[in-house]
Amino acid sequence: MLLAAVPAAADYKSAVAAYKRGDHETAFSEFKRLAEKGNPKAQGMLASMYEAGAGIERSYAEAFKWYLHAAHKGEVVAQFMVAQMYYEGRGGPKDYAEAMKWYTIAARGGHVYAQYNLGVLHEQGRGTTPNQAEAFKWFLKAARGKVPEAQFKVGQCYANGDGPPQDLVQGYMWLELAASNGKQEAARTRDAIAAKMTPDQIQHAKEFVRVKSMEKAGPK
Repeated sequence: MLLAAVPAAADYKSAVAAYKRGDHETAFSEFKRLAEKGNPKAQGMLASMYEAGAGIERSYAEAFKWYLHAAHKGEVVAQFMVAQMYYEGRGGPKDYAEAMKWYTIAARGGHVYAQYNLGVLHEQGRGTTPNQAEAFKWFLKAARGKVPEAQFKVGQCYANGDGPPQDLVQGYMWLELAASNGKQEAARTRDAIAAKMTPDQIQHAKEFVRVKSMEKAGPK
């Protein structure tokens, strides 16, 4: 009988199981072996172990190296982490232009926190020229993905007409959603714009909130 090699997927699952039970030495060994063979998921896990110092000496340089390998292979979380590390200057010098590049790639891949961070960079003009319309576009995508900070931003944008045309009903709706998801500052802003709205507008906004609250996360 011919012997078959153990599938890489089985090896990866074994490494994950070792990691979950706290056997970091085995997990690291397996992830490193698979990562060196080009397995992108193993590369991402190896990077996270280096980043956290899980059972090994922490090394942001090694973490960045392996996140970058995984990012080039299409791993969206790794793409987000590469952007974070460029933005924060971990594992190398700060580079807002590269952070913008990788946030954009991850955001287009559906990573909601990358979408929010990309909005912030467009708003602040880091790694690009300030562009409030582009910032709003990405805040809205992240808000539809139920990121409270993004819902707050979208509510502010609608309330102030900063990006989209002013729309107090939409502003109230997004601020209420942000508040219901734990963003306390959003409740204060919601109450402030409610003072400028008619009872019918507030009722309309609350109906929007009820419908939105019943939806699953929208397109990212």
